[in-house]
Amino acid sequence: MLENEVIELERRIASISATSAPLTLHDPYAAWHQRQRTAQNTNDPTRALLVLPATHPYLEPVLRLIDDSVRQFVQHATEFGFFLHIDRFLDRVFSSGATPSNSLRILLNVVYLVGAKLSSNPQVQAQEQAYLARALHHLPAALPEDPRGALYVMQAEVILANYFYNASRQLEGAYHMNAAVSIAMASKLHMIRSARRSRSAADTTTYRLPPPADTLEEGERINGFWTVFILDRCWAVATGSAPAFTDDEANGTRIDTPWPLELASYYSHPFPSDFRTMKTVQSFLTGVEGDQNVARQSLLAMHAKAAILYEGATRLASRYNPSSQAAFLSLDNRIERFRQALPGLDRFDPGRVDTLRTALLIHTLAHCASIQLHTPLIQDHVTANSRTYQAAHAAVKTLRSIDVGILSCVNPFIGILWGSVGRVISQALNTVRRMRATGAASPSQGMPDEHLLQAEFDLLYRAMGQSAPFSPLMSAQIRIVRSSRAT
Repeated sequence: MLENEVIELERRIASISATSAPLTLHDPYAAWHQRQRTAQNTNDPTRALLVLPATHPYLEPVLRLIDDSVRQFVQHATEFGFFLHIDRFLDRVFSSGATPSNSLRILLNVVYLVGAKLSSNPQVQAQEQAYLARALHHLPAALPEDPRGALYVMQAEVILANYFYNASRQLEGAYHMNAAVSIAMASKLHMIRSARRSRSAADTTTYRLPPPADTLEEGERINGFWTVFILDRCWAVATGSAPAFTDDEANGTRIDTPWPLELASYYSHPFPSDFRTMKTVQSFLTGVEGDQNVARQSLLAMHAKAAILYEGATRLASRYNPSSQAAFLSLDNRIERFRQALPGLDRFDPGRVDTLRTALLIHTLAHCASIQLHTPLIQDHVTANSRTYQAAHAAVKTLRSIDVGILSCVNPFIGILWGSVGRVISQALNTVRRMRATGAASPSQGMPDEHLLQAEFDLLYRAMGQSAPFSPLMSAQIRIVRSSRAT
């Protein structure tokens, strides 16, 4: 193709050279056209705002595109792991007279990327790949310029990880997740308010964060750490890899950061200046702190605890043998106490669909921790008393308490969890039908009711179908669940 283009250009040059009186034309609007092409070709609305005069007619549609992208993102920010204070972030981008830093512009492009992904406006959708290309192009050089900007870059990496996982592009998702983990560890976010001194070689990091400017910024760092922690623990299970946060004192990775609060609480009820914590994860696993206050903790704290139990159950189940019975029973008891302590979905404001979706994810994650732990004990059939079926039944029961219409956009990992629940229900259906074929299927035989199982499967299938148009990952999980049902 290039050779053909060269031949055509040579032909045109020869044709022009053959004329006896060449005439050079000049575009009187060349400078303006160049600025407009730059803004349009890069598909970067913020660049267009910089190059266009305030009275130019092109400015209004650019602002509309920005408004649509940001609005779409804000409505679903939680599902993509946004941990910053959204109003402060938007103020820094749009209210400041200064040009945003490179790290802030990268994050803004990632916000536009997700907004374009979720938008129903074809003009906005058309911008998606351009936003992605710009963010990926500038990410490698983002950190050295602004140490405080590391938090923005980490936030961008978290959103990109969820974006790629949602697109069923696990390798790219893992790459950006590991980048977020690296920033969190190098910035020592796992040791915020630690009661111990660090002995890690990471003290010499080149992008160590300066002290937080205020209590809210410290809160953003705490919430940012736990958001990355959850991402690491959950997707380590999905990809069959070891989590990067090892929580190992010998390696300098022991997690001492306090449990996260709701962002507003860092202003209204800040930590006392001398407040210190240590062994946060270990204290939870051993039950030292108890579960009596779980319902009063932030959703992010509940989410982190559910992720700890889920990954721990998977790891223990993978090496299950009779000698690990004591550890098995201890973790099983820990999971059950946590599940019982979680507040029901009816405790949340029905008008806050973002919190409802997050609460649903937490409950499902806790139920799936039980499924992961007990799966090795399941042989060739599932009964009504099987712990895996009881957990799957509880997950679908939680799903019944909300309108599945709010699930058009969900955290990508809930697709993995629903796939696990769907396989258990399919296995139970297969067991019932197999037993019915032999004349042994009845409630007295400990078999789940077939009609109930079918209703549960249909509800789960309908919930998964809500987000499938926006999520290749969910579509893939639907195919797996459908295949297990057919089998």
